Amino acid sequence: MNKPISWGTFDPQFIDDLVRWIDGRRVLEVFAGNGLLAKLLSEKGVEIKATTLLSGHDGHNEGMYFDVEKIDAVGAVQVYGDGSDILLMSWPVASEAATHAALRWGDEKPIVFIGEVTNHDLGFAGLGGCASDVFFELTNEGKVFNSYNPRNMLERAAVRFVDPQYALKIDSSYKSSSAAHSMTPKV
Repeated sequence: MNKPISWGTFDPQFIDDLVRWIDGRRVLEVFAGNGLLAKLLSEKGVEIKATTLLSGHDGHNEGMYFDVEKIDAVGAVQVYGDGSDILLMSWPVASEAATHAALRWGDEKPIVFIGEVTNHDLGFAGLGGCASDVFFELTNEGKVFNSYNPRNMLERAAVRFVDPQYALKIDSSYKSSSAAHSMTPKV
């Protein structure tokens, strides 16, 4: 297999820091692409379920590195969320898919987000290429993994939580509804 296709920079120090932070908890990865990050974590003993839609930009057509189930992010959270402690998103697509998955995940368990974070203070230069503005408005950043080696000023790896003020507005019909795929939450 050629050099792995990856949007993230998963050097050994970052992987070790992430494994220490995970500390034996079960991980559900959405937007896993070719499974490279799941492979690196599982080699360090992390229990991980990797899922993705296998879209054209994720490198899967160049080869897979881990057993990745083809399922969308919301469906993965619905099916595997109760048995998982951490939701991992690495370079999610620029759509509301990450938002819907996070809302279904809820505000009690952490989300590890790796990718570009929109920063409106920078104008057009601050428009990130991952998730959506709504995702960043509905989640709060906690721990930042300083060992992550970003390739640009917007890229980061950090723990995020759904803001409880928004999570409380999500009624049980959203949590159990397949309509969650198509609705955009009101902020």
